[in-house]
Amino acid sequence: MPALLGTTQGLDDYATSLCDLLESPLVRQITGGIHVNDALIQNAWDALPQEWTRWWSSLPDHRRAQHHLIDSIDDTHDSFTPEPLVGIPPDSLTKWLEQLRSASLPRAQRAGPSIDLPSELTAQMNTKKIAEVSVAAAFIQDACTERNITRVIDIGSGQGYLSVTLAYLFPQLRVLAIDGSKSQIAASRSFAETLGVPEDKLNHLVRYVDRKTPALAEEMTIWADGQKCILVGLHACGQLSEHMLRYFTQLPFVDSLAAVGCCYNHIVPRSPECPDGFPISARLRSRHVTLSATALMTGCQAPNNWERTDLCSPDDSAFSNRRLYRAILEKLLHDKQIDISAKSRTPWGIRKGDTVSFVKFARRAMYSLGIEEDAVSDEDLIEYDEKYRDCKGQIAILWTLSVLCCKLVESVIALDRYCYLVEQGAREVDVVPIFDYRVSPRNLMMVARKDAV
Repeated sequence: MPALLGTTQGLDDYATSLCDLLESPLVRQITGGIHVNDALIQNAWDALPQEWTRWWSSLPDHRRAQHHLIDSIDDTHDSFTPEPLVGIPPDSLTKWLEQLRSASLPRAQRAGPSIDLPSELTAQMNTKKIAEVSVAAAFIQDACTERNITRVIDIGSGQGYLSVTLAYLFPQLRVLAIDGSKSQIAASRSFAETLGVPEDKLNHLVRYVDRKTPALAEEMTIWADGQKCILVGLHACGQLSEHMLRYFTQLPFVDSLAAVGCCYNHIVPRSPECPDGFPISARLRSRHVTLSATALMTGCQAPNNWERTDLCSPDDSAFSNRRLYRAILEKLLHDKQIDISAKSRTPWGIRKGDTVSFVKFARRAMYSLGIEEDAVSDEDLIEYDEKYRDCKGQIAILWTLSVLCCKLVESVIALDRYCYLVEQGAREVDVVPIFDYRVSPRNLMMVARKDAV
């Protein structure tokens, strides 16, 4: 059982409660059952509990409801005073939010060591990366000392911030940096050269990592030269984390694991074409757990870190308007039976002027989608704008609800990886909230060992 789950709940009970909540009708609806873009088509607002929507509608500003929802899932502050509300939320909403919060793995940073990186290392890093490398390098160094490990394999090493730091600061460590990008490896090599890190301390490999690369396993075996290794990854994107877990369990010389995942939208669900896809554990496969594309994208969000909107200013942000206008446009195209699924779509970004009005937004979108201008008249656009413009608050709250399950989704992914490692016989498996969530919200590190030292 992960140490961060405490001692009051066993793994079986936690997995059951987490999966039950994920599979509940409400969570399924807001994580992809009804996409926010289709909210007006499928009457998503009316599908929510009526006492919730009545209370939200009674608030003088829908942004208060958004703030309340986001504040309710925050577990990273020791003492937190939520924004005052007008009226009392329905008991059922309060209980559901508490259920969502308590089912998600805690994100408050676990106490641990940190290194004060020298300026020659931090010169090329931003504030977030400095904070991450300072903690990750210290954690890995302690693990290596404890387990008598002298070799580190950094998969998805990117520009080498972690691997170069380890090779530069710790004379006893040798590091193998692996990344699928030639340009990233070139940047890492350049970084190491400027610091005078010799190639016998830090080796680089340009390799795309997936489940079909036995040659890479052989290359790592040759490099390890019979020595124990720790496999590390600082924000291993999508399925890369899962590939790392398989290398950890399959390669006998890999003794320890320390991997932080990210970019869950790149996770591939299990299917006949991808039998190794999510979920990877027998426990979650036996429950037929699935995560939609929308849910996986939800897992990438961090609403507690978003900039707070000023309730004293009017709600006229381009982001808010874009969400509303997209939903109205989808409704209009649906009602007029204009099928855009088979059309080639011209890539287009939202320009500042596109969200000035629904008419401007719709015309730009229709042009990019290849819809003839006369297929929808200006009168139609104005009619739909007037009919649905008052739904702005509803769309905003629905969108907030859709990202509110971010920690729940990430907890399901972490649980799946934890169970897989346990099932494969790994020891001391844990999920460590290693970074400050407010700086680095993807802060869950999968940790595992093999046999005792």
